[in-house]
Amino acid sequence: MENHFDNIDTDLDLITLTVDQVRVGQRLDVLLAEQLPRYSRAFFKRLIDQGAVLVNRQPVSKSGYVLRLNDQISISFPVSPVQVNLKSMIDAPNVQLIFEHPDFLIISKPAGLVVHAPHPNYAHVTLVDWLMHYFAEISQVGTVGRAGIVHRLDMHTSGLMIVPRNNYSHAQFTEMFKDRQIAKTYLAIVNGAPNRTGLVDTAIVRHPVHRNKMTHVCPRDSCESWAARARSAQTSYIVQEYFAETALVEAKPVTGRTHQIRVHLASIGHPLIGDVVYGSKSDLIARHALHSAQLQFTYQGQQFSFSCPLPNDMQQLLNYYRDV
Repeated sequence: MENHFDNIDTDLDLITLTVDQVRVGQRLDVLLAEQLPRYSRAFFKRLIDQGAVLVNRQPVSKSGYVLRLNDQISISFPVSPVQVNLKSMIDAPNVQLIFEHPDFLIISKPAGLVVHAPHPNYAHVTLVDWLMHYFAEISQVGTVGRAGIVHRLDMHTSGLMIVPRNNYSHAQFTEMFKDRQIAKTYLAIVNGAPNRTGLVDTAIVRHPVHRNKMTHVCPRDSCESWAARARSAQTSYIVQEYFAETALVEAKPVTGRTHQIRVHLASIGHPLIGDVVYGSKSDLIARHALHSAQLQFTYQGQQFSFSCPLPNDMQQLLNYYRDV
């Protein structure tokens, strides 16, 4: 698209432009997304809501503001400061870089590492801290506090994650997750002996009493007001190996709800080993036995497939059950 603005400098934290006759009557967020295509309309809506976009030196309250001739637009791009203590970073759990692309990273998150700070006073190193420390450009991707994050793993879940490196790829991957264009495969070690294959298709909602957990909606709960907020969720699974009282399960979430695999497997009577929220504590592993093992997707016409072996604690757990 032809650029009608001569004074755009995308290397600056502050961008200014003037509306000409061609753009009169256009929505503000549409214009910004067209003129700066590496960023999404959703990204600019967040900036507008934060007061970072001015028109004629005044903050704009609506992303749908209709442009007038000679409107002066100023955009302040937020910079998330990297404030990570180097010693803390050295002591942080190891994150493995699996693949590096100009637009994204594939990393393996260790169990025990939080993806992003759950509250402003969180004092421990997070995955976001690690990312901004080693890949400074990610500090300006996405939202403040969640730089580079388009999907999450629970603190005690290990394995593969996609991390966009710019706002263009952030928008692309956000839509790909929304449209279910990214295939995710997890490995879980569960209690009991599930059917060889299955599809769990029950809605998930935050628990009405215990706010730190989710729950599936049973038919008897369907009339409750809290149950009306439940979101549909589907997980298919295949048992890879049976043991005396446990099984190794390959789970493929169709949707991406919070704690989905853990909730779904518990709902059919087979909670994860070590899951203190939906099952019970285990003396054999210090966390729930869940690992993001594979990711597959197509990005800009190229197919990508990544895999990551079980971490030591889950492999040792398997070895124990095989020897029992």
